[in-house]
Amino acid sequence: MPACKNTKYTGRRVLLEYHISCGDTVPASNDWTRMGSMRSKEMNLEWDTTDGTTDDSVGNLRDNLATFLSMSISGDGVLREPGAGMTGLTALTKHFANPLATGGQPYVWMRMTYPDLTFTAFMLLSTFSRGAPHDDVATYSIEASATSGESGLIIEDTPPVDSSDVTSVTVTPETAALAVGGTEQLTALVAPATAYQVVDFTSSNLAVATVNPQGLIMAVGTGTATITARAASDSTKMDTCVVTVS
Repeated sequence: MPACKNTKYTGRRVLLEYHISCGDTVPASNDWTRMGSMRSKEMNLEWDTTDGTTDDSVGNLRDNLATFLSMSISGDGVLREPGAGMTGLTALTKHFANPLATGGQPYVWMRMTYPDLTFTAFMLLSTFSRGAPHDDVATYSIEASATSGESGLIIEDTPPVDSSDVTSVTVTPETAALAVGGTEQLTALVAPATAYQVVDFTSSNLAVATVNPQGLIMAVGTGTATITARAASDSTKMDTCVVTVS
């Protein structure tokens, strides 16, 4: 007998993942590591504001202006014996205590996937704690806040569970010739049309060309670089554009 579908009890389907790297390149779909067993996950978005009120403000109301966007992620979970489910949490604990991989700062990419939207950001992991009471389960908790990176906050539609399997990715144009400082916009088409259309763009040589999550190439230095567009829902499906910078 099939289980009844519950459209409101979605907390268990919210997924929190991380990837340890610097902020210049968005992690590919197969780079992410799932956090350990979690009991709560929370994300907060908040705009800082400033008062722009002057003597010509209408209606005696303050003229509030948004300045900077803050994003934070927090959560807690249960510690298990070493093995499956703890490997990723162990690696993250080591990185937090000794973040040599990111230049001495506890930087980490985090991705939080809700049934409707997926949030990705380069973050500073500010708090990591573990608790081990003698009469209850051992737990951990984390807090992280978004920080400045090359890509900012990325918000995408979460792939529907009934989307089709990806058969191919086609990138246009296939080649690009640019001068230093020039740009080129790539277009990536995922087939079939009913498949999840989001792709991850990466560059083989960041000293020659960079690419943002929307596929905009920026020529940085002379040489050749290969830009790869990889299907977010199937990392084995990809296509490339070869960039020559003179």
